[in-house]
Amino acid sequence: MPDTITKETQTQTSREVVQQCIDALNRGDAAAFIGAFSDDLSFRMPGSTPVSGETKTLQEFITLVEKVAGYLDVLITIKVTNFIACGEWVVTESKGHGVTKKGQDYNNNYCHLWQVRNGKIVKFVEYNDTDLIMKVLCA
Repeated sequence: MPDTITKETQTQTSREVVQQCIDALNRGDAAAFIGAFSDDLSFRMPGSTPVSGETKTLQEFITLVEKVAGYLDVLITIKVTNFIACGEWVVTESKGHGVTKKGQDYNNNYCHLWQVRNGKIVKFVEYNDTDLIMKVLCA
């Protein structure tokens, strides 16, 4: 029974950490958003766009986030449509909205995979419409 309680506790912690991170993103609280991630964060966004790639540290991730923000006049917010948590792992499906520097709405769909340990996000993977990134965000 203790293993079940531990898994349930970890699931709840993971759910809370990810929800707080998403809430921080949506209210534009960069410090709280970045604060949700561990210093050794592993991030991956598959694709060949100018903002795709892998990072192995929080500082590298921040640099990539700043690169994305450089294309935007209105930063991306996300509305989660599915939220699944089990142990260290959380999966979210969401719809995002931002506005590019050229005034175009940037509405992408996302699937995010999050891994939480010791109250911090240690792994973050983003799947999205890379064609939309090229046609709208990075156009």
